[in-house]
Amino acid sequence: MNRVEGIKEIVTRHPRAAIVFSNGLTSREASFAADRPGNFYLLHGMGEALSVGIGLKLARPDLEVVVVDGDGNAAMGLAASALLPMTGLHYYVLDNDVYETTGSQPASRFNFKHAAMAVIEIEKGTIGAPLPPTPEKIKADFLKWINSNR
Repeated sequence: MNRVEGIKEIVTRHPRAAIVFSNGLTSREASFAADRPGNFYLLHGMGEALSVGIGLKLARPDLEVVVVDGDGNAAMGLAASALLPMTGLHYYVLDNDVYETTGSQPASRFNFKHAAMAVIEIEKGTIGAPLPPTPEKIKADFLKWINSNR
């Protein structure tokens, strides 16, 4: 499975959820292949997708919250995973063993197969996508969506 297929599968599994996508190719490909009002793209928040998702879930426990991280981003934000068991959010790590966004350097091997995580093994090799929406558009679209889900 490639990253785009993995992203589409996650969005299909959680059609009414708020979905936080990590920065880099994950956000770009999600905005290109699976854009929808409940998506939130972290354009420059490297390693922070899980922290944002946990904050959103704690602020809005009524929402289904999903976080989609690449393996490099997940490794950078690993400390936040200690809070996963108490949140009830869904956490997916797209694992291809490389830091794809920064040039396909080999990624450090962490065991992401934690009870609160779903690991999706994906193929190496960039699919690529155009740039995601601007930060202003992402913020406006997500605020409109979240305010309609009260």
